[in-house]
Amino acid sequence: MAYADRIEGELLRFTFKAPERGFAVARLKIADASEITVVGALAGLHEGQRISAEGQWGMDAKFGKQFRVETFLVEDPRTLRGMEKYLASALPGIGEELARRIVEHFGLDTLQILADAPERLGEVQGIKGRTLEKIREQFTEGLAEQELMVMLRGFELPPGTAQRVIERFGKDAHAIVQRTPYRLTEVKGIGFRTADQIALSNGVARDAPERVAAAIQFVLEACEDEGSCYLPEAVVVERVCGFDVDVGAVRQQVDQLAGLGRIVRKDAIGTAVYPERERPIYRVQMDRIEANVARLLRARVNAAAPLAVDIAAAQVTAGIELSDVQGEAVRTALTSGVTVLTGGPGTGKTTIVRVLLAAAKQRGLKVSLASPTGRAARRLAESCAGVAGQTEARTLHRLLEFNPMNGGFVRGQEKPLEADIVLVDEASMVDIRLMESLLLALGPRARLVLVGDVDQLPSVGAGRVLADIIRSDGVPVARLTTIYRQAQESSIVRNAWRVNQGEVPVSSEQEPGVARDFFVLRQEDAEEARALLLRVIMERLPKLGFDPIRDVQVLSPMHAGPLGTIALNQAMQDALNPRAGLLGGHELAIGRKVFRAGDRILQTKNDYELDIFNGDVGRVVDVSAAGLSADFDGRTVQLGLVPLESVEHAYCISIHKSQGSEYPAVIAIVHHSHFVMLRRNLLYTAMTRARRFVCLITSGRGLVTAVSRPGEDNRWTGLRERLIG
Repeated sequence: MAYADRIEGELLRFTFKAPERGFAVARLKIADASEITVVGALAGLHEGQRISAEGQWGMDAKFGKQFRVETFLVEDPRTLRGMEKYLASALPGIGEELARRIVEHFGLDTLQILADAPERLGEVQGIKGRTLEKIREQFTEGLAEQELMVMLRGFELPPGTAQRVIERFGKDAHAIVQRTPYRLTEVKGIGFRTADQIALSNGVARDAPERVAAAIQFVLEACEDEGSCYLPEAVVVERVCGFDVDVGAVRQQVDQLAGLGRIVRKDAIGTAVYPERERPIYRVQMDRIEANVARLLRARVNAAAPLAVDIAAAQVTAGIELSDVQGEAVRTALTSGVTVLTGGPGTGKTTIVRVLLAAAKQRGLKVSLASPTGRAARRLAESCAGVAGQTEARTLHRLLEFNPMNGGFVRGQEKPLEADIVLVDEASMVDIRLMESLLLALGPRARLVLVGDVDQLPSVGAGRVLADIIRSDGVPVARLTTIYRQAQESSIVRNAWRVNQGEVPVSSEQEPGVARDFFVLRQEDAEEARALLLRVIMERLPKLGFDPIRDVQVLSPMHAGPLGTIALNQAMQDALNPRAGLLGGHELAIGRKVFRAGDRILQTKNDYELDIFNGDVGRVVDVSAAGLSADFDGRTVQLGLVPLESVEHAYCISIHKSQGSEYPAVIAIVHHSHFVMLRRNLLYTAMTRARRFVCLITSGRGLVTAVSRPGEDNRWTGLRERLIG
């Protein structure tokens, strides 16, 4: 890709560095001796070096004109002062004074002397013995590091990732790249395909055992990213053969890895016996996790003694009157060590939870409330406010006290949770890894209550935990199927149940006697559908009292395409918050993302230091070269450049990202251009994210496809079979 602008000059000083992502802000002296600010992946460079860079000029509201570097070449210093700064910056053993004396003696030939005749450093006053040896070692290591950086950049590795290779392997980095390149997958940001490209360029044969073994591990890891816990043997062979590997070499390596215990191949799980082609193949870690979850669940079901509770009195305390089915659900939760409470919208899950809390309070039991996302946790806390003093709900990661230093949890078998009942809402979002961590952290007599809608999308991570638990019949399940009177008046609820039955939803204007809160607008052409979306947001919804930025959430099944999140975020930002608008003008570019004051944004990862979590939606208050400030539910958060890697625009988000959240108004795109993603549970999840209003913008074929395809995701999991067995 060619960029419009090109500069070159000497790096004078760095004003900001983020080595973990390779990013830096620096001052550069250019040909006319003036200084400019450059920003980009420059953290691996040193003061005094020269760069020739391509990129784009930009204007920051606070810091003025900047050059955003996209690609660059590095040259040795060309001035004596630059050489001094480089030596002092690149070689920790040389201070400014010693660097000055070295350059005074050798001039611009300094680096050549260090490379070819480092013993000549002894000619400089104050350098001898150990000092000379230390400088020579540091220079040699730095030279090797630079050569490795050039090599890795040749494979299009970002500077930050290349730097992590050096940090991970140290002096052995070059040898590992050359001799055992598949070990590069141990570095964050490097997957099998990149390591494979490097290996093949180094002459590794396509059928080499180490390549086939790495490919097998890769497809098993990739299947977990897709939501599965294992792959059938035939699928493993097929996918690895896709890397231009002979089928015989794959089968031989599968046998060998299984024999060595580096993968797990099963002829049976529980009572389920598999033919050869369908034999499950797990990564060792995933097999252990799934087996552990099944063991811990079975043990806990019968671990807790039944509790005698006056449910009638609990109803009075909560100010709620339960049906017989709902009362039995509360009784079940207080009887079993593990209980599942599942049902669709309008069936009274929240009502049951409130009475359960009141009943627990009567017995003096401590209840911990949690949910997989911060937004869902806050919604759970709001729904339970005022019942038995319960006001707090936390994310599961916060409940388990996630430790970002080691990626683990403080709470576990050695330090269990101090709760008699742990209630987890939106349990369909809990993956197999998180479920294991939760079960390990429960005290010996603690009860676990899982609340969720099994018809929604499953977890983003591996597993189909809630569905597998329910289908195993090994855990008590309270199924709620009755829609209560108030909910029956909502078109949103009525249509959610229609979709679950495989029926096409009906617009409110076609249903007399119900709330006008659900509308279906059809548009076959994708570009016209996008224009229709903007008209609904800009013209129709404000007339109904919805703020287009604060209240309206657009959902799409995919990121790519004319109706994907990327294109729609761009279109909506241009319409709702243009650069020349009242809120616009101040902006910050991070890669393809441009943030402006007033933008709606989404946090995509849990950040415990900033106290914002995956799924939290905020609004940009101000931007600068150092980052932006944003309002998240009335709290201002400062987001630096590194945290901004986990932030996306949120005018439109994926349906998967909306799980666990609710919005005043939802506009869902259900178009045939999303054919590959359309499923019943996807549409159902999108519709049930709305509190007050839903608009489907859809093509006829897209809507029919979505409701006619069962919501079952094609995931390979063994938890149900392990629980049965």
